[in-house]
Amino acid sequence: MTHTTRRDFLQLTTLAAASSLMPVWSSSNRTLAQEAKSPNERPKIGCIGNGGMGTGDANAIKGYGDIVALCDVDTNRSGNLNEKLLGGKAEVFGEYRKLLDRKDIDIVTISTPDHWHTRICLAALRAGKDVHCQKPLTLTINEGKLLCKVVKETKRVMQVGTQQRSDDRFQKAVAIAREGRIGKIQKVHIAIGGGDKGPTFKKTPPPAHLNWDVWLGQAPLVDYIEQRCHNNFRWWYEYSGGKMTDWGAHHVDIAQWGIGMEGSGPISVEVLECTHPVPFEKGHPTIDDTYNTATAFKVKATFANGVEMFIRDKCDDLG
Repeated sequence: MTHTTRRDFLQLTTLAAASSLMPVWSSSNRTLAQEAKSPNERPKIGCIGNGGMGTGDANAIKGYGDIVALCDVDTNRSGNLNEKLLGGKAEVFGEYRKLLDRKDIDIVTISTPDHWHTRICLAALRAGKDVHCQKPLTLTINEGKLLCKVVKETKRVMQVGTQQRSDDRFQKAVAIAREGRIGKIQKVHIAIGGGDKGPTFKKTPPPAHLNWDVWLGQAPLVDYIEQRCHNNFRWWYEYSGGKMTDWGAHHVDIAQWGIGMEGSGPISVEVLECTHPVPFEKGHPTIDDTYNTATAFKVKATFANGVEMFIRDKCDDLG
C-alpha cells in the first residue's frame, strides 16, 4: 500500500502550505497521503511557532501527518491553535528543545520570528528531525553555510518555505524568461516596498502569556514593546532585515531563478541608496523605541552571467 513517509511529506509540502494559495499538490497527492490507514504509517509532526504563519502551516500539513506537539513562547498562540485545530490533543511546550526531545517526532515545522530560524533548525537537524522552515532561512551568509554543512552531516531532509515557487504564475514567468522569449536579459528591477516607519512606542511590562526573555533569545536584552514582537518583528534589525528579508526572500529568489542563477549568487553587491527611520552609529540604531529597518533603498547586484539586478523599494522612475 502506498503511504506517506516523512521524506514524501517534505517533498509534497511546499510553502504554499503556509499561504492562502492552493498548493500544487493539493489534489492527487492528498489522496495518496490519506491512504495511510495505520497511525504508524503517518509521520508525526511538531510545530514550533504557532502564530499567523505557524497556524497556516499547521492547517495545510495536518492532512499529511499527525501533529502531536506544539511549541510557542506565547501560550495564547499555542493554546488557541491546539484547541481550534487539534481539539486540544497535542502536547504543548514553551521551549523548543523539549519538543525536540520527543523521539517519536519525525518532522518539525519552524514558523518563528526570523532571528530564531537558524538556531532551531540546527537543533532539529541534530536531533534527527526533518525540517520545514519558513523563509528567510537565515539572516547571514555564515548561518546559511553552517546549515548546509549540518544538513549534509546529519543527512536529514530540509525544505525552506518560499510559496511563490509553487504559484503557477511565477513558474510561467520564469519559464518565459529562461526560454528567451523576451530576449537576452541584461537588467532586472525588483520592487518590494519599503519598511514601515512607526511612531515612538511605549515600553510596558510583557503580558503574562508571553515569555519575553525566551522570545528575545540571542538578541539583545531590551524592555518589552508590543510592536517589537509577533507580526511587527520584521521592522527591527535585531530580529529580521525589513523588506529585504521579508519580500526580498520571495522576489529576489524568483528573479535569480528567472535568469538561471538560482544555484548561485551575485559576485558583487553595491548599496546605491538607503534611508532609515532612525540614526545609526557604528552599524547600530541609536534609538530603541521605534522601527529601524530601511524605508527606502536601491541595491545593485551583479551576477557572473553579466546580469545586473536592482532591488528597490519602488520603481516609479521606470515609467
